[in-house]
Amino acid sequence: MEAVNDGKDLHISVTMPSIEVGTVGGGTQLASQSACLNSLGVKGASKETPGANSRQLATIVAASVL
Repeated sequence: MEAVNDGKDLHISVTMPSIEVGTVGGGTQLASQSACLNSLGVKGASKETPGANSRQLATIVAASVL
């Protein structure tokens, strides 16, 4: 955490180098897990950009940690 912009703003970051998330397979087909992924808009694989939904889920988790 550090002050920036002449002390008018606060910069906060988190580093999570080994976060493991998934939007396909495993328990993602269970009703409650599937509903949560649907509500976040990241359920299943992205047809246009492989890995995009998992990346977005990891971003959501990191933002929640902050």
